[in-house]
Amino acid sequence: MKRNKNFNLLIGSQLFSVLGTTIVQFVISLYVLDITKSALTFSVIASLSIVGRLICLPFCGVLADRLPKRNLMLLMDCLYLILSIGLFLVTRLENPVTAIGILTVIIGMVSAFETPVVQSAIPIICKEEEIPRANGIISSIGTLGTVLGPILAGIIYRFDAVYQIFMITAALFLIAIFCEVLLNIPVQAQAAMNGTLFQVVVGDLKEVANYLKAQKVIVKVAAVAFLLNFFLASFIQVIIPYVSRIQLGATDAQFGLMNTILAIGSLLGTVVYGVIANRLNETSITKNLILVAILFSLLVIPFGLIQDSTLAFWLMTVIVASAMGVVTVVSVQLIVYIQLVSDKALLGRIMSLVMIVTTLAIPLGQVMYGSFAAAASTKMLLVLIIATSIVTILIAIFSIRIFKQMRVSNEV
Repeated sequence: MKRNKNFNLLIGSQLFSVLGTTIVQFVISLYVLDITKSALTFSVIASLSIVGRLICLPFCGVLADRLPKRNLMLLMDCLYLILSIGLFLVTRLENPVTAIGILTVIIGMVSAFETPVVQSAIPIICKEEEIPRANGIISSIGTLGTVLGPILAGIIYRFDAVYQIFMITAALFLIAIFCEVLLNIPVQAQAAMNGTLFQVVVGDLKEVANYLKAQKVIVKVAAVAFLLNFFLASFIQVIIPYVSRIQLGATDAQFGLMNTILAIGSLLGTVVYGVIANRLNETSITKNLILVAILFSLLVIPFGLIQDSTLAFWLMTVIVASAMGVVTVVSVQLIVYIQLVSDKALLGRIMSLVMIVTTLAIPLGQVMYGSFAAAASTKMLLVLIIATSIVTILIAIFSIRIFKQMRVSNEV
């Protein structure tokens, strides 16, 4: 694989592209918090990126299969480059929030294509025996970008000169584009689409919907994933940054390091799952969700019982990172369960629909938590933590019947 020039170029393009997008997303969230001091505005801006993804998700798989993949990669990074220049310009405006919101939607729309395009390119440029390792390397590159991005952004971020960072990200996207210009991905022959792109997508969704009517267990698994995203992921993405930056006064470097630690928590969750996967059974998800509820309830300590803001910040970071690790184990197990019980011929479309539904939960939850945080006192935040913990336990109870067959499915 070391001699595979195309794969090495793909690694290079992914590294610089992921690093650039991670820095852009981190800086946008930090900048919006700094200029508005509003949890609601922050949550709305954060949710707009996901709204953009939702708009494009139904079309991603169809286009990734039917259009030249190298051209799609070039188009994505060229758009990222233009968006970085756009952010450079709008952050110099007196009131940039609306313009940032519009650009954030477009960023989300572009990012929706990244995974299906890159993942579908790997089998084309790698030999069959290299594919598993190649997937692992590309996943590691994505994780590396997620970990390094917040650290670098936290170091170079300056509120009064934020526009300079977008010139740095533009340079990263230029390097990614250079790699993609040299990249050669053979174009695969595809059958012509029967009808327009919209008609193909609607037809696919109808076929999957009819299948899911008979396989309600998949719908219930997706419901668990939806609830986890709505209550837990949204809490972490809105309340934690707001409390860190506004109430605890975290510095730029601390905020960046916190995001890195949270990413490492998720990464460790995937590692732990790989180690214990064979030992998981039908009660594992329920037990893990109860553990998450316990960890969330511990947030009352840094939120309300510790006066030292620095100590409270780091304790909160450790608790949330631990919770994210456990949630990641649950999320991977949910995906595996769907893979095991689904018709393999429909699996791609089923996973696409599940992704759309579960992704929809995040902006809804973000706006909900943003509304709460905007009007909440410290006591109200403590009530919110306890309520989220109780809801997590209820989700665990809901999951008991669904996952009774987990051990049997894992052994098949």
